[in-house]
Amino acid sequence: MTLRRRHDIWDLAVVGGGIAGLTAAWHATRRGLAACLFEPQPGYGGQVATVNELNDWPATGPVSGVELAAALAGQLSPEVVDLYNEPVLSVAPEGGLLRVASVSHRVRAHRVIIASGARLRTLNVPGEEALRGKGVSQCAHCDGGFFRGQDVVVVGGGDAALQEALVLAQASRSVTIVARSRLKARAGYIERAASKTNIRFVWDCVVEAIRGDKGVTGVQLRNVRTQERTELACSGVFPFVGVAPETAFIPKDLRRDSSGRILTDAEFNSSLPGMAAIGAVRSGYGGDLVSAAGEAADAVAVAARALTM
Repeated sequence: MTLRRRHDIWDLAVVGGGIAGLTAAWHATRRGLAACLFEPQPGYGGQVATVNELNDWPATGPVSGVELAAALAGQLSPEVVDLYNEPVLSVAPEGGLLRVASVSHRVRAHRVIIASGARLRTLNVPGEEALRGKGVSQCAHCDGGFFRGQDVVVVGGGDAALQEALVLAQASRSVTIVARSRLKARAGYIERAASKTNIRFVWDCVVEAIRGDKGVTGVQLRNVRTQERTELACSGVFPFVGVAPETAFIPKDLRRDSSGRILTDAEFNSSLPGMAAIGAVRSGYGGDLVSAAGEAADAVAVAARALTM
């Protein structure tokens, strides 16, 4: 079935091609909505695409983030979903509709679902940007093979940090996890990391600088309790110190929480009529992939109901 938008007006525009956005677009097609999706990356999946093995997605066997995203994207028929591989520059009201603008497209839609997710925060320390791609990475699945038999550092204490450490431990000689405070990761990740003989922890420390010229040679650490500074030799640094929501394109007056995430009601509606937010960009998001998928399904149901009223 091919759906035609009326006068170049879409029923639904989805911003973001991560798991939440892909799921929203899929449910839109199931409900017969004319939909389009914006995703700046040529691949789909967002941050999930960097995860080697998903532990919070129900499946009959092991599945990677790339595989899951590809499977979802493959379900989106081009006859009913237009895919724009461009970043969204703005979303704003226009004549009773919402206008979604990218570099070369201007789309008008009755409803918009923001599923732009979040980007990994950087350490913002000397040497980090200069050595990015020369030993500084935020994807163990992509770059871990370059550090086979070498010593690497993972910075952070959440799920992502321990997941990356476990991937790196498969090939690296040693993995040192630098944690500022107690671990916030799930117990399963902590237990697996503690059982690895080549993973160790450095507690109460932050990275103040990354050393190296043509490649990473080490990091400078500062103990937040004693203020003592030490040097730790390594060949790679993987920062996983939280995420920041991708919201640069949304209206400045949209209601957000203190971290910049979009505030929504129980039906995922934002303070701008017609605009919903789901997944990691939304305040109150639970953090699980199943939560992202569930929010997507519910938000599309709300949109479909509003369009038929």
